[in-house]
Amino acid sequence: MMRLPKVNHRLSFLSPPRFSLPSLTTSVRTHGHLRTHQSKRFKSISTMPCRLGNLVPLNSIAAENVGSRSNASVSSTSTTEEEEALACKYQLPPPEIKDIVDAPPLPALSLSPQKDKILFLKRRSLPPLAELARPEEKLAGLRIDGKCNTKSRMSFYTGIGIHQLMPDGTLGPEKEVHGYPDGAKINFVTWSLDGRHLAFSIRVFEEDNSSSKLRVWVANVKTGQARPLFQSPDVYLNAVFDNFVWVDNSSLLVCTIPSSRGDPPKKPSVPSGPKIQSNEQKNVVQVRTFQDLLKDEYDEDLFDYYTTSQIVLASLDGTAKEVGPPAVYTSMDPSPDQKYLLISSIHRPYSFIVPRGRFPKKVEVWTTDGKFVRELCDLPLAEDIPIATSSVRKGKRAINWRADKPSTLYWVETQDGGDAKVEVSPRDIVYTQPAEPLEGEQPEILHKLDLRYGLADIKKFYNQPQDSQR
Repeated sequence: MMRLPKVNHRLSFLSPPRFSLPSLTTSVRTHGHLRTHQSKRFKSISTMPCRLGNLVPLNSIAAENVGSRSNASVSSTSTTEEEEALACKYQLPPPEIKDIVDAPPLPALSLSPQKDKILFLKRRSLPPLAELARPEEKLAGLRIDGKCNTKSRMSFYTGIGIHQLMPDGTLGPEKEVHGYPDGAKINFVTWSLDGRHLAFSIRVFEEDNSSSKLRVWVANVKTGQARPLFQSPDVYLNAVFDNFVWVDNSSLLVCTIPSSRGDPPKKPSVPSGPKIQSNEQKNVVQVRTFQDLLKDEYDEDLFDYYTTSQIVLASLDGTAKEVGPPAVYTSMDPSPDQKYLLISSIHRPYSFIVPRGRFPKKVEVWTTDGKFVRELCDLPLAEDIPIATSSVRKGKRAINWRADKPSTLYWVETQDGGDAKVEVSPRDIVYTQPAEPLEGEQPEILHKLDLRYGLADIKKFYNQPQDSQR
């Protein structure tokens, strides 16, 4: 009996305490105003279950306002959908700004060889977004548009106008070149040697894989009438490297896509083997960082697919003849007397650490009808060019025709092993030799340079008096 009060005292802690709660306020935002509901004050927690029934649920309050918001919701929903649709598209500026941005720029100009006519090559201000969004292949330092078989994101002309240069220096009336499809994109406009014809490429209907490729067209300067160069519609231009060049007044040398070329190679789902890079000679070579390099054998095959060309000698009368075997031709240069061709090409083995400019390079001399004359050089892969400024690859380089001779070549050879850090005099020697030298005839030294050969050096050399050029 003496412990019972203590027990009762402990059990008293189990009874719910009595205290008051503040008023409970709920707010619901409706369309245009805020509704507030306030519950009654509760005196004890024991009465809370019955008093909670007096609170208004939020979902019921929202339901009360459905009817009042229905009309406003229709207009609000339609406005929102319209705004979302506009947000998914490009917005156009006001017409005043749009006209300024889309105003055509000044045309590019091209004088005829006789300097009696001038071309106005018309163009648009900005390329279309579809042109910038076209897929591209990144191979050996190049970015190639596979559908057009040319370099990606290539600018273009929209029209060609011909003006006569009058004796008083004014321009005659414009003669528009016509006959090609509307909306065609024009590239590589060149004059014939006598200035009587134009050659250019066009591409149209880029959604179609076949018709988006480039075709060669020619135009009569006197009439402005244009027509395809090839009678066959299945001859396309390969313009990844060189494209076409006038050999004489009526013939062109054209790099075409080989007719036997099929579909692009497919990337294997499983690699044929591991990627291995070895340095068995233990050479220490510094190499710059290049972008878009070849990564594997599949890239090598893809590079060959897009860059391999078949050279065709085409005449304005419609005749065409294949010249030489298909190869990765990088340049075609006829001699000043139009008797020889200087043909450059690259070949395997390719590299995964340097771009195409350092791949093995072969330079040959042909006759204009495609007969092989001689090989000037076959340079090996150049992965070891020092990174010092003005360093070059070993062997013959800058091979070209002399403009002051009918068919004489010149080239440059380094005397420092290509390393600009090596102190040597002379550093470069310029040699010259006829296209078909006599038996036993050695190249002649044209000039010696203590500095690295460049375009400025050869211009300076040819501007010297004749007696000081030896």
